[in-house]
Amino acid sequence: MDRRTSLVATAALAILGAASGAAWAQNYPNKVIKLQVPFAPGGTTDIVARVIADPLGKALGQSVIVEN
Repeated sequence: MDRRTSLVATAALAILGAASGAAWAQNYPNKVIKLQVPFAPGGTTDIVARVIADPLGKALGQSVIVEN
């Protein structure tokens, strides 16, 4: 690769890198989080999911709903 080609490639990567920064600025999550448990209600997996849901919601700043 000659010098000009490498300069153009470097400039293109810098521009693409700067343009992708806007994607990080979005608020996520911005909706209620639904934690789906594929097992019956009242089972061990359901209980663990419900125990985890409250601290997870506080850490993310969103409501977490456990669905079976």
